[in-house]
Amino acid sequence: MRAPLLFLLLAASGCILGSTRCAKETTIELLSAPIKLRYGQVHNTWQEPIDLPDDVVKKFENGTMALVDYMIDIVYENGSRVPLYDTYNHHYIFNMGTKKAMNSLYDFMQDAPYGFQTPDGLEGWVKGAKNPSSDDEDAINNRKLLMSPQMMAAMRAKANEAAEQDPDTAMVGSASGAEERGTPHRLPEGYAYLVDTPEALAPLFHFINTKAPDSLPEEQLKTGEYSPFLQCPCTPQRVLNEENGTVDGWKPFPPFGTCSKQFYELENPSCSLETYKGGFRCCENGNYLIDTDNYNVDEFPEDVVYGKFVLTFLDDDARELGIKETTGIGHDVTGSLETRGNIEFDVPQCENGTLPEDCIYEQSTVMYADGGIDGSTDGKFLIPYTVGHLHVGGIDISLYDDSTGELICRSEAIYGNGTEPANEENYIVGMTPCYFDDPPVFNKNDKFRIVSRYNNTKPHFGVMSLFLSTSHEIDA
Repeated sequence: MRAPLLFLLLAASGCILGSTRCAKETTIELLSAPIKLRYGQVHNTWQEPIDLPDDVVKKFENGTMALVDYMIDIVYENGSRVPLYDTYNHHYIFNMGTKKAMNSLYDFMQDAPYGFQTPDGLEGWVKGAKNPSSDDEDAINNRKLLMSPQMMAAMRAKANEAAEQDPDTAMVGSASGAEERGTPHRLPEGYAYLVDTPEALAPLFHFINTKAPDSLPEEQLKTGEYSPFLQCPCTPQRVLNEENGTVDGWKPFPPFGTCSKQFYELENPSCSLETYKGGFRCCENGNYLIDTDNYNVDEFPEDVVYGKFVLTFLDDDARELGIKETTGIGHDVTGSLETRGNIEFDVPQCENGTLPEDCIYEQSTVMYADGGIDGSTDGKFLIPYTVGHLHVGGIDISLYDDSTGELICRSEAIYGNGTEPANEENYIVGMTPCYFDDPPVFNKNDKFRIVSRYNNTKPHFGVMSLFLSTSHEIDA
């Protein structure tokens, strides 16, 4: 396997105040292993862990890193940026921790077509659901793996358990993708993702090759045109089993049947496998998003790209600085007080004769502030940073305190208007985030209203409307 490339450590000149003194920062750049894809092909899997530089490992040996900013990009081997109309970043995740824990996580995620192991039940996702019982406590499908309030936290906990360790590990991403290439992720002063004894980084990349080869001139994208592959269409090669709720023999998570009552009443096609047209459930690792009966894909050239990480952390130990730890929570417009949601939905085209400026598809829902379905959970937390996640066609997504009507954050889509990477015309190249130097405090069982708006001059399927927030638990 090709060794990951490591770029020069860059000492930053900024100064962040912790609780006791001014801390300097360091920024490092890392490259993933090469990702090789042909036209229409999907990469949606974990890579082997990438070692952090020796001096970084030594600096935090038996200590805690405060990760305060990050950026993910797609580049060629020569370092130049890859335009989204050639390779699209559907989403990414990366975890950071000890080498042993990251190796354990990587091993645990093998043979997972969507990048994570799928449990059997819906306990913790849909109100009142129970997982099937099992005598085999080690059976992956019967672990309460993804059913906890923080899915990825449960995965990392399992990895730490297998590694016989219990350190804090950081997870970033989850639903974040191309739209966050130009989105700042800087956390407000005094907050960070904390990593105990950081030694390695375990990444997942969901990339799609959208660059038609020269042999297919009729499929070359015109300037300003985005690829239909962004929506992960279900091709004739996908085996959809309506009775078992599986795609190609795999049960996706969340499975079909997790939309809110509102979306069922609207008969939204993404809520049911019988009417499903496409989305992440047809975007398994290795799939092609073209009808391969009509192409000889082996004749397509293989493009090689890399995931690039730019990570900024404080030089001093986070515990000594008194830095507050943040973790991720999410809110989904397809969710409710009864379900965490379906993750994706379809946007129908507006009626004929509607003025273009009036072609807006708006949906809203109410969820508990902690993103769960319990409603009886005690405790308080604050949100120092939040940002929306939308697909092409998205206008904005807003988060309200449902009891007061106060707007907490409106995150707006930023569209490119050129051809250069990070400014691709008609692609979402950024989302406006919300920072809070004095973060708002909420009870876990407070209620948020999420309002999503899409332009529907043309239909879209498999889109998402999520709020991705960082939270900090407040001690009782």
